[in-house]
Parts: sequence; structure tokens; C-alpha cells
Amino acid sequence: MKIIEFKIRRFKELVTGILLGNGTEWSLIRVNVVDYVLDGFQFTNKKYIAYERELNESTMRHRILSIKNRTEYLSPIEKDTVLNDNELLFSFLKRKEILVAICLHKEDVIYVGRIKDVKPNSFDFDSYDPELRKSGVMKIDYSKVRYVQVHTDYLDSLSLLLGHED
Repeated sequence: MKIIEFKIRRFKELVTGILLGNGTEWSLIRVNVVDYVLDGFQFTNKKYIAYERELNESTMRHRILSIKNRTEYLSPIEKDTVLNDNELLFSFLKRKEILVAICLHKEDVIYVGRIKDVKPNSFDFDSYDPELRKSGVMKIDYSKVRYVQVHTDYLDSLSLLLGHED
């Protein structure tokens, strides 16, 4: 198991997590948001990874996250092949019908919604505003996406609220 730390181009904060899959286009990690907290999964567009390094196995963070990973492991994907192709990944996310958070060029701005349609170079994203009201459909080019997060506590909480309102 690899616990990695990497930098996304133009972002200040380093990202740390347990590497679950590594394709030609995307990598998948279980995100370590702070200290020893694991919160959701992140698909990172590899073209935006400036550098990556594996954490030393003797560090406290590596030791704790290794133990936690054995007890809490639930990968959102069945096959690593979805990490090799934009259309495969976003078609998979569309089929799952889950809320996702998408980050484009600004580190502190995420868009929350569901994948509505998948095209060869882009996808349609049915988005919500911060008050969980539909805010329209966005067309997003794959090449603009820095990362996609799923099953974070924030997204799962919003999903509960949406399910309760239906």
C-alpha cells in the first residue's frame, strides 16, 4: 500500500491520501484531509499533478493510515480501467448517480452536482448552489477538471438532505 502526497499545479495545499488506483489519465486516493482523518475519495487528473512522493513507512501518519485503511476500505470503483479514460470515468460516475464535487482552476471553489451527460471531450454537469437549489447545467471540458471527489462527509450529508426532500 502506498500513502502519497502530491501537489496539484497552481494550488498551494498538498494532497495526502492512500493510493487506491493509478491509470493513464486519473489517479484515485482515499483522501487524508487533516491529521489522521480519511474523508472520501478523490479522482485527480494526472496532467495537473506537479509532483508526487510516497510517505516514509516509519512516519506516524503512514503507520496510522495503514491501520485505518485495513478497517475502512471501500473503493468506489470495481475496475481500475475507468482511470485510463475520461469518458469511462465520467460514465461510471453518471451511472452511480451520486453527488460529486468538481474542482477546476481555483483551489477554494468546488461545484457540487451530478453528471448528466457524457460526451467525447466534455460532460454536462447538473449543479447545485450552496443552499442545495438547482443552479443549472454546466458544460465542462475534461481537460479543465483538476479533481473530482465522491463520498466525502459533506457530499454524503447533502445527499441525505436531497433524499429526505424527495
